[in-house]
Amino acid sequence: MRVSIAGLFLVVFLSHGCMGRFSNIVDDDPITDGFRKSLPPPHARTVVWGGHPSATGTAVSWLQRQGLRIVERSKLQKVLDEQTIRLTHTSDDEAQVLRVGKLLGAEVVVFIDSPVTGGHQSSGGAYGNIAASGSATVYSTSIWVRGVDIESGEVLWSATARYPESFSNLDDMLVRLTCHALATAWGFRQVGEPETVLFPKDMCLAGSDSGR
Repeated sequence: MRVSIAGLFLVVFLSHGCMGRFSNIVDDDPITDGFRKSLPPPHARTVVWGGHPSATGTAVSWLQRQGLRIVERSKLQKVLDEQTIRLTHTSDDEAQVLRVGKLLGAEVVVFIDSPVTGGHQSSGGAYGNIAASGSATVYSTSIWVRGVDIESGEVLWSATARYPESFSNLDDMLVRLTCHALATAWGFRQVGEPETVLFPKDMCLAGSDSGR
């Protein structure tokens, strides 16, 4: 069987392109920004509140590894029901969550905002799209995390994380962005562009227990 040089070049080019796109999702750190005034003491009772389970689940695990005690979502929901509080899924909910957190004896509420746009088909070029010549549903998102003191309502720490590119594996990206935002707020990594950070690469990989 005869294979043309052009055909071999095309195979090599596509293979390299697929590997390159996949390695970006594994190796590149997102762009972050943030600040912290103070961090909660060890074992502080904490409520985690957000709209996407991948982001909130990551935050719960991450904060538990830092020694915080997390109030179970079911307990929070029980008080919301008992108080006949109807959340509107807007910024007005934050005052209600702070009030319920206080009733539960919490000291801090961690709010997680994860706006998602997109959900359209794209043919190649997206993070997490291994099939360079195929198509995938791609999204754009970012993460904003804030630690708010329940008594004063003061923001104790805050950070954002984002990728400039769109991507197809939404849950994986929310996990990674949430971890990097928290790591920035808590001082485990510097703010800024991916290539400028000094950060343990395994800290925000799935299943990692780093950063404790």
